[in-house]
Amino acid sequence: MKEALVQPDLSVRIIESPIPTPGPDEITIQVVTLGINPIDWKAADPQVANALLGMLKAKQYANPGKDIAGYVHSVGSNVQEFKLGDRVASTNHGGGFAEYAIGPGFTTYLLPNHVSFEEAVSYGLGYLTAALNLYKELRLSEPWNPATETTPLVIYGASSTVGAFAVKLARLSNIHPIIAVAGRGAGFVSSLLDSSKGDVVIDYRKGSEHVISEIQRSDPKAQNVLDAISIPESISLLSSIPDPVNRQMSLVLPPEAPTVNPRINITVSFAPLLWEPNDPSGPDGEITARIALKAFAYITFRYLVHAQANHLISPHPCEVLPGGLEEISGGLKNLRDGKNSARKYILRIT
Repeated sequence: MKEALVQPDLSVRIIESPIPTPGPDEITIQVVTLGINPIDWKAADPQVANALLGMLKAKQYANPGKDIAGYVHSVGSNVQEFKLGDRVASTNHGGGFAEYAIGPGFTTYLLPNHVSFEEAVSYGLGYLTAALNLYKELRLSEPWNPATETTPLVIYGASSTVGAFAVKLARLSNIHPIIAVAGRGAGFVSSLLDSSKGDVVIDYRKGSEHVISEIQRSDPKAQNVLDAISIPESISLLSSIPDPVNRQMSLVLPPEAPTVNPRINITVSFAPLLWEPNDPSGPDGEITARIALKAFAYITFRYLVHAQANHLISPHPCEVLPGGLEEISGGLKNLRDGKNSARKYILRIT
């Protein structure tokens, strides 16, 4: 099979590799479409990768692709949910920039008939990260147990894949008002909101003072905050909203300590931890198996099947890049250079 290895300068080298053999709890997928995420270019830069992923024990990939959709090619000995030929989508820690790739059982799910492979691959890591932030870190009501009281939620970076899926999941959870902060994608974000329940979009291009005042207008306490961008500038802005008592702020990347207000309860929902072998925060410390987080992912993706089948959730806008695996380089460079807004790059390779 053909496989794309991403170089530090974000060029790609296409090589011939054997079709991967699934482990007992894995599925080998013949890839039809693949998605490109911001973390994919960051993982290709040695310095950035070490800062983000250096503490991880899981294997690091020269092929960092994470989101794929296609047909089941083979299954591991413990897999009962899938059979050869099934239409599926999956998210893994790497290996997805190839004609065949491994899908872990806990993040692989069956596609309803009406969901195209292009639509399917728009979910993946972004959808999972949004769910982790809302339900694991902020402990908000899930869609199957929706909120019965007013629950304001601030989402910074709401036009990003993570931010947009956070908006969609929040609405399914009856979490309102949603105070969504966006820039060029503000129009797209506005289409996802319900103004009758107090949802608003704030344009960060109007400056920090404007953003803070508008957040306070809708949510004076700002107790539930999701920063889907998690760069020093966004963390600093959200930390400077007055009256931080009881504020929870969930990030998608580890913060730089000087930018964080010590009075705010900061948590980080870093999806790559899903593929770590152990959970140091578990009851047995370093030797605790990472069971709970994998169970969370399994349930979250099974809910996605239900939501897709019943037309409760929509895919993220996509831009299909022309060509084959070689085009991964251009998508990664555009993400690095900030040329993408409110859409996800995908490739169709079969």
